[in-house]
Amino acid sequence: MMNSKYPLFILIFFISCHSDPKSVVSEPEIDLSGFILQDNFHIELIASEPLIETPVAMTFDNQGRVWVMEMPDYMPNIHGSDEDVARGRIIILEDKNGNGRMDHSKIFLEKLHQPRAMALVYGGLLYAEAPNLYFIEIENDQPKNRILVDSLYAVGGNVEHQPNGLMMNLDNWIYNAKSNFRYRRVAGIWKKEPTHFRGQWGITRDDYGRLYYNDNSNPLYGDFVMPNQMTRNKFLHPKEGVGKNICVDRTLHPLQSTAVNRGYMDGVLDNDGKLVSFTSACSPMIYQGNDFGGKYNGNAFVCAPEINAIKRITLSEKNLEIEGLPAWNNKEFLITTDQGFRPVNLNNAPDGSFYITDMHRGIIQHKVYMTAYLKKQIETRQLDTIINSGRIFRISQKGDKSKNIDLENLSNGQLCDLLKNKNGWLRDRAQQLLIHRNAVDVVEQLRSIAKNSENHLAQIHAFWTLEGMKFFDKSDLLTVQNDWNPKVIATTVQLLENFPNKMDDIFLEEILKKYDQ
Repeated sequence: MMNSKYPLFILIFFISCHSDPKSVVSEPEIDLSGFILQDNFHIELIASEPLIETPVAMTFDNQGRVWVMEMPDYMPNIHGSDEDVARGRIIILEDKNGNGRMDHSKIFLEKLHQPRAMALVYGGLLYAEAPNLYFIEIENDQPKNRILVDSLYAVGGNVEHQPNGLMMNLDNWIYNAKSNFRYRRVAGIWKKEPTHFRGQWGITRDDYGRLYYNDNSNPLYGDFVMPNQMTRNKFLHPKEGVGKNICVDRTLHPLQSTAVNRGYMDGVLDNDGKLVSFTSACSPMIYQGNDFGGKYNGNAFVCAPEINAIKRITLSEKNLEIEGLPAWNNKEFLITTDQGFRPVNLNNAPDGSFYITDMHRGIIQHKVYMTAYLKKQIETRQLDTIINSGRIFRISQKGDKSKNIDLENLSNGQLCDLLKNKNGWLRDRAQQLLIHRNAVDVVEQLRSIAKNSENHLAQIHAFWTLEGMKFFDKSDLLTVQNDWNPKVIATTVQLLENFPNKMDDIFLEEILKKYDQ
């Protein structure tokens, strides 16, 4: 007769294994042989199903962990039925065994309806769930004290045409695509103010705080100056310097014929049935990692999910104008024959690489805009069967292993030193941590960095860190030297705006002497 304790043991074991089936998983093998990359780059899988499903955005926390936003309730089938069932989540992924692959997941928020953007700022999480924008504190990886920041963040319109992005910029404001508002928290109070309308899906910035974005048909728009420099007058609509088409070449180089929404129109496909130019450009990223060599620093990378690819665009600046050109005339930076590969977001990483958010599904066109032509293509190619998937990839130079710094355990002085780092992600996060901590003990260290012209990027960050902490004084402007980098001098000119009513004649005369060179 069987011992009665064994069935009970088996039942307990079964229940424990299935209580949270996605918390710890084995690492499935994903065939990457169909991916083609240029210049000796390497692609590796960081996370995949069943750990994640339909990711649309990701970000890194101060420990280098990956936070992922999922939107499985977007077009769950070709008819778009059941979209009103809130199945969106925000999860935290970790690599527990240290092999570079995520093997552990924990849910931070769930039952969200088509969540679309998030940012780890001010010690908490800012996230968008249309029509609302929320901020929630984080305590031991658990949400706490949610507040409504904006009830009109994404009002009306189709899910493809609502604000998104939530990107913290150098000037300590948070910017969005498909929006003309920016946000900032000062002394615990959220501020919202107008800014120039930008883009459609995804937003990025360069080392100098200039914003870049795009729309479905055009891979890269951008501003020649930092935000709100040319839009102070609400009656002025600038024609120069803002919203410029930086890369007018829209050409794509597919490996294969792919399903596109208006492939029946003349000029959309070539004689082989391949797409000629962008129809779903999204999520540009200016590379700031500095690990790929000088020719890659400041390049733009743009998602082309319609051909399962990512395009690289080189940028040049002359006479304050920025121009972008495709890096190659006959190929893409990354492309694959996997028609489920749908890159929808790109992120600079703490280790100097960059990450790809792959929604990984067959249908990316919403039913509101889906043509009968595309619907037939989807059914013929069985793209509607590519569901319940999702992947995060890391792009690096071959042999380059992931390496992260735990910023939580760094002192304020060590964070100041990170402002000098070559990696833009680390500089940005160090700036924001110092502001959030109100690091009054390093104000003089920041002023010293701001005066040292050996590293002009560190100078710029130091100035903006002081501004964010409200420790920037007009006397700091008198330290400017005419041999400083022009971008640093431009920063100090912008910071003059903080003192519009405090410019006495003597001080103003001294300032004008500094800049009259």
